[in-house]
Amino acid sequence: MDKLLPYETLTEIISYLKNDQATLVQLNQSCKKLYELTIPSLYKSPQFTRFTSFESFANSLSQENGTFVRRIDLHMVPHRWDSSKFTSLLTSITEKTLDLEMLNLDLCSQLTNKTLKKITKPLHDLRILSLDQCTMIGDEAIETLVVQCPYLQELYLGSTHITDKALQLLATKFILLTHVFMPGCEYISEQGVSVLTTKCKTLVYIDIKDCYNVVGHYNGCLSRSSTSSRFNIIPIVYSRHTNIFAVYIS
Repeated sequence: MDKLLPYETLTEIISYLKNDQATLVQLNQSCKKLYELTIPSLYKSPQFTRFTSFESFANSLSQENGTFVRRIDLHMVPHRWDSSKFTSLLTSITEKTLDLEMLNLDLCSQLTNKTLKKITKPLHDLRILSLDQCTMIGDEAIETLVVQCPYLQELYLGSTHITDKALQLLATKFILLTHVFMPGCEYISEQGVSVLTTKCKTLVYIDIKDCYNVVGHYNGCLSRSSTSSRFNIIPIVYSRHTNIFAVYIS
């Protein structure tokens, strides 16, 4: 194959297959050269729908191929907290994926502040963290993230137990924070929201829908443009659009 197509040409061809994981897996298993070329695309953003696939991925991950992983999304793995292995497997993954940019732990109802501290300890450069409906997460988790993940840009905290204390930390300690999503957070108030929108100069969007202790003119979603220092109420819900490349492991 090397005699027919140069390395650069094969790399270009594979780049067009980045969303076709089934084909990438077949190429990966065909020869040594294609194995090496397809690894970055296969490991960039694994997505799991079964715990067994997640476990296989964790056990196969090495320090070498872990450098390719940028996104981990676990919100589609059913009954993950039913397994006593989950925390240890996830910790072993984050220890090998030091360049991870996005971690989605939505709906991990048994995730505690202490467990999150252990999981995120190696993730100093994490940019996006999603903890929606992780109902055991509170202010202690935000205190941990200040130290371990100081460069967060997007934070999803819907239905968590954070208070105004957490909003104070968000406002003053995260120098790159642009988006904060807190729908259904019943323990924050308009005082905390005011601190966040006033002191966090990088912030451009917050979602505080259904935060029933937030009264006054704050209601729903707020955004501001790069040319304005004031937040405006907007009648739409922000939606995330991410390019997810899946790794299928049987």
